[in-house]
Amino acid sequence: MARIAIVGAGPAGSAAGWHLATRGHDVTLVDRSAFPRPKTCGDWITLGAVADLDRLGLTRSMIESSVTERAAITHTAIVSPSGRRTVNPSREPAYCIPRLVFDNMLWRHAIKAGCRPMQRTVRSIGTGDGEFLRDWPYVIDARGAHAGDANAVALRAYWTVPAAELTTAEDSTVQIITDQVFTRGYGWIFPADATRQHVRFNIGVGMLSADTRAGHRVREFFDRFVEVNPSLRRWHRTAERERPVGCHVSLGLPRNAVGDAGVLRIGDAANLADPLTGDGIAHALKSGRLAAEAIDAAADAADARARWQRAYNAAIQPEIDRARTLQRWLTPTAAKNIAAVVLGAAPPLRRRVHQAVFNETTYGELLG
Repeated sequence: MARIAIVGAGPAGSAAGWHLATRGHDVTLVDRSAFPRPKTCGDWITLGAVADLDRLGLTRSMIESSVTERAAITHTAIVSPSGRRTVNPSREPAYCIPRLVFDNMLWRHAIKAGCRPMQRTVRSIGTGDGEFLRDWPYVIDARGAHAGDANAVALRAYWTVPAAELTTAEDSTVQIITDQVFTRGYGWIFPADATRQHVRFNIGVGMLSADTRAGHRVREFFDRFVEVNPSLRRWHRTAERERPVGCHVSLGLPRNAVGDAGVLRIGDAANLADPLTGDGIAHALKSGRLAAEAIDAAADAADARARWQRAYNAAIQPEIDRARTLQRWLTPTAAKNIAAVVLGAAPPLRRRVHQAVFNETTYGELLG
């Protein structure tokens, strides 16, 4: 039995904690906040993430019986800068679940499995307010984007729209909308909680931090998105709109080292968010599982770091590299517009692209 401290109890940390505790290890799950706590995010739970939730013992039936705030996602949509829209049905439903609800569900699941909670702020692993972590032979850093390279920025708001204002499938479709001005960013419209009376949408934009300049900031992008998007213009009069909230995102890096000096990094702390879509939850859950498996099989902390790096190199880095390639190919506005025309004319290709982008399958399957 190993003693492990996990710093950060979001999806990556709670997943790692559950996998380790159910294998009989002594796990302390540290977070600066008390749960439930809000988290700025797109709230999108892809089919890849749903598969890892099932490995955690959080089956569809459990989610649908216990999570009251959610939306079932049956369609995906990609909109080009020209306004051309391609839609594809999901092979099975995914979800959107507000992170306030989702993270609390995972945290409680990890505590129920045997993790000991500790509320404490840790700004630096092993030094300063994190010096107490030297008492643990194994430490996992799951503190989120600011512990990694926060190389993108996002802004999102919740809009609650009367169900009568919606057109077909708007309450069950996740939409990614690209833009001709913010060429390396995109907007999204995700239904986060759908009832018969209303739908609460997560509406936001994301862009690379390196592209930020005067007049070209994430707030300007958000304002432009609200102004030009047809759905948002249609809802603007009747929607109950909450104040936009910003966050940083740690997009995936090439040749990424995910552990050093006695620490295994997972989730956003390891820069594992999809470079094309910004989705971080799927890789967070997977990294928690793989890091837990590395510790479970390891002889010591150095062996665990090496095992986790090898698992990451095999299972996650190739997907990040492929997403980076696609992001480079699709940066020019003309490329996005041409791609939309091609996808509209070729249903088999449209299906494959949508499945890869929305994490129903992998980029490897698409590009292979």
